[in-house]
Amino acid sequence: MVWIGWIIAIAAMTVLTYICWLHAVMLQPGKADALIVLGYVSKDGRIHPLLKERLDEAYKLFRQYGHEYIIVSGGAVGSRRSEAELMEKYLIEKGVPAKRVLKEDKSNNTVQNLIFSKQLMEQYQLKSFVIITNLFHVRRTKYIMHRLGIKGGFCANRSLRSILGFQLKLTLLEIRAFRLTLPIIKRVINDQID
Repeated sequence: MVWIGWIIAIAAMTVLTYICWLHAVMLQPGKADALIVLGYVSKDGRIHPLLKERLDEAYKLFRQYGHEYIIVSGGAVGSRRSEAELMEKYLIEKGVPAKRVLKEDKSNNTVQNLIFSKQLMEQYQLKSFVIITNLFHVRRTKYIMHRLGIKGGFCANRSLRSILGFQLKLTLLEIRAFRLTLPIIKRVINDQID
């Protein structure tokens, strides 16, 4: 029976180590041409609390550093209106000038968020950016960017309340999300080679 206690203790330590590793990522807020806010599924045209956290972080950084643009990235995944449209409206209502918000509203996943936002940056001749997402999502986003040869900074709200309240379940699901992302990256890379 003692071995069952050891197995439970080892499993608990493994999960705790994984959670700490995922959330203890290095963030690099600062000056850049643009902030890119990655979308999050918004049901019934309502902004999810995790997306609101991303938008509030972007607004804070925009006011602090005076970025040229905020790119909001996300298609209509959970509702008729695109995530980008909902994000744009939210930021404008907070006081960001409409001409400083660029919409990327075709993407349906993180890989597409990055690819289509990069294309929008090229269209506006923007060279540098900081990705705004949630802590649980940074490491996978970094991996995708590395595989696609995209370079940029990252920022997220590092709040214990958010981690325990909203992000804990998603932190545990991130392993599954990572596995689902791998074939998408492979297809994109193969399409670039062909």
